[in-house]
Amino acid sequence: MTNMFGGAFKKGLTDFNANNGTLLMVIGFFIMLFIRIYLVKVAYNSIVPKVMKDDDVYRLTYLDALFVVILLMR
Repeated sequence: MTNMFGGAFKKGLTDFNANNGTLLMVIGFFIMLFIRIYLVKVAYNSIVPKVMKDDDVYRLTYLDALFVVILLMR
């Protein structure tokens, strides 16, 4: 009974090419990086003016958010 459980999964792993896996992992990394950059930019630009009670505070650009994400990435 347990031999039938992972049959399709094991066959799928043998057909999976290592180069495709590396490419998918790199693409996934960049997608997650861009999502983090967007979230940092939106969160900072919406929260900081309210906390500082001033509309003339510095707003983050995408490049600034990229540096914040790289700085805080572990």
